[in-house]
Amino acid sequence: MAGTKTLHRLEKKFNFLQQKQEQTMAKIRQEMKRTKKEIEAQRLDFIAQTIKKTGFPIDKTVLLIGAVLDAKEKIEGTESTSIINRYIELYNDFATKHGIQEFEEPEEENTEVIDEQNTEVNSYGGE
Repeated sequence: MAGTKTLHRLEKKFNFLQQKQEQTMAKIRQEMKRTKKEIEAQRLDFIAQTIKKTGFPIDKTVLLIGAVLDAKEKIEGTESTSIINRYIELYNDFATKHGIQEFEEPEEENTEVIDEQNTEVNSYGGE
């Protein structure tokens, strides 16, 4: 028969481990948030640098936003597939001429592995 001291010790250990897990998860969430911001900053920098390489007048914000809105309207329209293919073709031609990586369809992330990892981490907390 288990004694109350043993039970109390195990409960204390469990609470400590649960607290440690929460602290670790908080650090991971902070790191993920920071990394996500870095990705966004890098993406925006890449876009700005690429726009400059086109020779488009970067200081003409009104024209730039107007062109983007026009393109957005076109890719959301009835002829979206042909417009999107045309834009990809234009980009790839430009990329080749300027030594930029050509457009490729993004790979599907393996969310099963991520889900398994989350399940594993969350399973320590109990119900």
